[in-house]
Amino acid sequence: MPPTASEAAQDADALEPSAAPAAEPTEPAAEPAAEPAAVKNPFAAAIRDKVMRAPLFWSVLGRLPLYLISVSMVVFSTGRGLSYFQAGLMLSAYSIGAALLAPFVARFVDRYGQPPVLLITGLVNPLALIGFVLADPKALTLQLACAVVAGAAIPPISGCIRSLWSAPGNTERVGLSLEAVLGEAFTIGGPLLLSLVLIWGDAGSALVVGGVLTGIGALGFALTRASRGRKVAPVTGKRDPLGALRSRPLVRLLVLLFTAGLATGAYNVAVPTFVETHGSANQIGLVFGVWGVGGILGGLWYGSRTFRQPTETVFAWALLALGVASALVLVAWDNWSMSVALVALGLLEAPATALSYELISRTAREGYVTEAYTWAITVTVGGSAIGSQLGGLVLGAYGTWAPFLGVVLAMLVVAALAFGSRPLFVAPAADGDAADTPVIEGS
Repeated sequence: MPPTASEAAQDADALEPSAAPAAEPTEPAAEPAAEPAAVKNPFAAAIRDKVMRAPLFWSVLGRLPLYLISVSMVVFSTGRGLSYFQAGLMLSAYSIGAALLAPFVARFVDRYGQPPVLLITGLVNPLALIGFVLADPKALTLQLACAVVAGAAIPPISGCIRSLWSAPGNTERVGLSLEAVLGEAFTIGGPLLLSLVLIWGDAGSALVVGGVLTGIGALGFALTRASRGRKVAPVTGKRDPLGALRSRPLVRLLVLLFTAGLATGAYNVAVPTFVETHGSANQIGLVFGVWGVGGILGGLWYGSRTFRQPTETVFAWALLALGVASALVLVAWDNWSMSVALVALGLLEAPATALSYELISRTAREGYVTEAYTWAITVTVGGSAIGSQLGGLVLGAYGTWAPFLGVVLAMLVVAALAFGSRPLFVAPAADGDAADTPVIEGS
C-alpha cells in the first residue's frame, strides 16, 4: 500500500535537518517548506490521503441517504393509504432486517473481503426498495418482505470504512473522529436531501433516489484501491459461531454502547415534546439541528487534539462529562436554554463516539473487525429503540422531566462502568505504543 499523506509528511520531517545546510533560496527549496503546512490540519491530511480519499467520498455518497430512506418509508406508506400503525410496521421490518442481519453480513466482509459483499448488497438494497415502492398497497406481506430484505442488504459501508481507518499506517484517531463528525452531518443532511427530492417528486421517488445513491456509493467504494487491497484474515479451520462476540472486552463495550443508546432514544421522544410544549412543533427541527452542529464542532475539536491519558481513560471521563451535560438538559426551562444544553451535549457526544470507535478497533478479534463495528451499530440502534419506548412511557406518566432524569442516571451508570472496565480496554502490550500515539501527533 502506498504511503499515506501523514507518513509522507513524517518522511519529509526526517529528511529536513540534513537537507537544510545545502538549501539555497532557489525554487526547489520551497517544496520541503510546503509539506508541513499541508498537514497542519489533520482532517485536511486525512481527506487528502491518496489511499483513503476515494473510499471516504463513496462512503459519504452511500450513507447520506440512509436517514432519507427511513423517513421516506413512513411518509410513502401513509401517503398511499396505510395507517400509522402499518407504516410503523414497515419501518420496523426495515430496521429489524438491518439490526439482526447486518452483523452477519459484516462477518462475510471479514471472511471474503469488502468488494464482493459491497457489490451484492449495493445491487440488492436498491432493488428491494424499488420493489417496495412498486408493490400493491394491499400486498402488505410483499411490502414487509421487501422492507426486511432492504434492511438486511444495507451495504456495510460504515463498518468497511472504519476498518480501513483502523488499518496500520492510517491516521486512526483522525479518521474515526471524522466518522463521528459525518454521523452528525448525516442526521442533518439526510432530512435536507429529502426536502430537496420532494421539491420535484414524492416520497416514493425519494425512496428510489435514496436506494440508487446508496447502491452507487457501495459499488464505488468496492472498486477503490483501499477496499480491494484490504487483506482478510486467513481461514484456519471452522469459523467461530460467536464471531466478534467471543471478545470479552468488546462485549463489555457493547453493553456500554447499548446503555448509552437508551439515553439517545429517550431524548428522541422527550426533546421534541419539550420543544413543542415551550414553543411550537416548527422549532423541533431547528433545535435538533443545533444539537447536530454541536456534535460536528466537538468531533472536529477532538480529531485535532491528542491526549496523554490512555484512550480508555479519556473515554470514561468523556462519558462522565456527558452525564454532567445531560443534567443541563434536565434543568432547561425554555427552548433557548434547551438549545444551549444540547450544544454542550453535542460537543461531548462526538468525541465520546470517536473514542468508542478506537476501543472497538482495539478490542475486536483479528479477522472480525468489520463485524465488531457493525455490532456496535446494532446495539446502539437497539438501545435507542428501547429507550424511545421507555421514554415515552415515563413521559406520558410524569412529564418530560422524568426521561431527562432517567438519562442523567443512565449516563452516570455508563461512566461508572467505563471506569471499572478500563483494565479490559487497555491496549495490548505488543502494540500499545502504536495504539496510543496517532500518526498526526507531531503536526
